[in-house]
Amino acid sequence: MPQLLMTMLAIGIALVGGTAVYGLLKSTVGLRLDREQEFNGADLSIHRITATPERETNW
Repeated sequence: MPQLLMTMLAIGIALVGGTAVYGLLKSTVGLRLDREQEFNGADLSIHRITATPERETNW
């Protein structure tokens, strides 16, 4: 019984901590790209690289 209780407590702590970190990130830096960045893809928008040579741009 003590092992089950501590397991449930650990799961609860992990859920609360994960929710807090998720909420903090969502409110400060955001979790989504804007529409144009989403259309271009994260590789091109954030990292300035592409997986397909035909979409390569000169920066």
